Amino acid sequence: MTTSSNRRYQLLGVLGILALVAASVIYWATNRTEAYEFNGGEISPAAAAPALDLTDQNGESFSLSQENGNVSLIYFGYTTCPDLCPTTLIDFTTVKDELGEDGADVDFIMVTFDPERDTEERMKEYLNFFDPEFIGLRGDDAQTEQFLTNYGVTVNRVEYPESETGYLLDHTALIYVIDKEGRLRLTYPYGTDPLMIVEDVQHLVKE
Repeated sequence: MTTSSNRRYQLLGVLGILALVAASVIYWATNRTEAYEFNGGEISPAAAAPALDLTDQNGESFSLSQENGNVSLIYFGYTTCPDLCPTTLIDFTTVKDELGEDGADVDFIMVTFDPERDTEERMKEYLNFFDPEFIGLRGDDAQTEQFLTNYGVTVNRVEYPESETGYLLDHTALIYVIDKEGRLRLTYPYGTDPLMIVEDVQHLVKE
């Protein structure tokens, strides 16, 4: 009888362990969250975004650090750009529209590297064409050189003396994404599907 009882207790113990293991597996399977894979180029490890302490299109001081709590999409361009810049701003409008209510937590920012021509008035007029809520930033020559270096933006001036613009600027065409904690998280090359950006931004808004 003693042997039979011991076996019974052993069997119950084994069954209890198996039940715990099964419960753990079921809990893990139903509650695990797979790591999100971003569509954009992920900056790893994420680090604090370089400072942007500039002037907006309304003549007000702007500091990127004050935008913590929002996701920021930043594009470096200029208003006389014939192709890349207006196309990217159109993509910004698409992203904002698709975000819906989440768009309230996102800043869309264009920073000019052509302060010679892009006055505050010119920036405001230009951005109003796309969306009056977009933020336009400019700085003096020294500030411009600094943020170009900090963000790795290359700009080459090409002279066109017989044209109305006088010159064009060949430049890096990336969108930079700053998360709610002020960290540089993602970049997108020119031509990225706006809906892919929407997916990533929605994830960052909810982080």
